[in-house]
Amino acid sequence: MTGSPPQLKRLVHLVDALRDHAMAVAFLRSEGARLGGAATAALIADADEAAEGGDPRCRAFLLLLSLALAEPAADALRRDVASHLQAEGRAALAQRLVGADGARSAPESAERVPDFGRTRPLTLGERKSVARGRDRQVLARVLRDPHPDVIRILLGNPHLVEMDVVRLCATRPIVPGVLREVFRTPRWITRSEVRHAMVKNPFAPLDLALSLVPHLGGTALREVAASPELHADLRSACALALAARAVDASSDEASAVDASAV
Repeated sequence: MTGSPPQLKRLVHLVDALRDHAMAVAFLRSEGARLGGAATAALIADADEAAEGGDPRCRAFLLLLSLALAEPAADALRRDVASHLQAEGRAALAQRLVGADGARSAPESAERVPDFGRTRPLTLGERKSVARGRDRQVLARVLRDPHPDVIRILLGNPHLVEMDVVRLCATRPIVPGVLREVFRTPRWITRSEVRHAMVKNPFAPLDLALSLVPHLGGTALREVAASPELHADLRSACALALAARAVDASSDEASAVDASAV
């Protein structure tokens, strides 16, 4: 992190020390509220620049900061930050926060409540209760529930495994609000396979997908950039990320050659 602004260095160090992702997100949400829109916008710009430069700590920090701003409680701050970024000519960064929703509209079939094998449809309260259970066969049905509140409870269930969440993020069609709940859950969105599945889903909200672009591997970037079913802005962002990484790799290779010649 040589050359990074002091504010960014301080926060990255503190977040690293926290270890627990949920605690780090809560801390960054509090820091964002304390700093205000202008300072948080500058922090995001600095972290994004460092992440694009290949700094893994800043890349991880940027993801956690995105999660902190994704919470409904941070709506006003997120809009303020996006406004400052837009005014500073950082439209791409602003779009990651409040970009127009480029997801496909979910058809009525995506809103259908799963059949739990009862003689009647379960109420929302009953479905929330079922989402706290441990029966794997029942949890597989809860994964198809269209209500974000049910999914939020399910995502906190200790009996859920990564492949369940990957399968959820790959579901088509799906209610976009369900994917927002996954995005807001540090336990899952910090997993690369979950991020990849979400970004490749055409029903994912555009701002979420764009926020995840810096955190995708090369294979996922290439797949998204070449996918005609995904939003043009998302494909373009992935293509630019690939190009930037290619330039960085070439620069590193040239530096290595120069060093060996000394």
